[in-house]
Amino acid sequence: MAREKKKSWKEIDRKRDKSRSARNRKDKRSNLERALEDPRMKERYLKEAEKLFMGAKGRPQHSKDLMAIHESYGSAKFLSTVKHYVDTYGMPDDWGTLLLLLDIKNDSELVCKAIEALCELVEEKGTIEQKGLKSKLRVLSLTARDPQIRETAEIQYADFS
Repeated sequence: MAREKKKSWKEIDRKRDKSRSARNRKDKRSNLERALEDPRMKERYLKEAEKLFMGAKGRPQHSKDLMAIHESYGSAKFLSTVKHYVDTYGMPDDWGTLLLLLDIKNDSELVCKAIEALCELVEEKGTIEQKGLKSKLRVLSLTARDPQIRETAEIQYADFS
């Protein structure tokens, strides 16, 4: 049996230097940077980051509260559900939900805010949605019992023409 030659300190240091430089050269990016190379991970990361900037509307409870408005539409608790949502998150920015708010009977301020919010979003919508809103405003301007709703609808309808 041959005895293995003992390595000198110089050889040990040289070997250590090689391994250290190999480790340093490997990849200086953070784990996050490497993970974001995957398109799915990048998409998830951006969604989560966007939720942070959305504030309360980025929380999971938001979608439940929004769905509660749609589910309570036409029932006695519709107005209270809408008021809870508006108090918590502000006015909805969803076209369909805003259209539902136009049918509130006992809160003219909410209806007027919904009309104004819809008119801000109408430019982004297609011709069918624009015509639908225009006809809804026309009907409200003619049939609403509350003078504030009637006036707001008339003004916004006039802006369409």
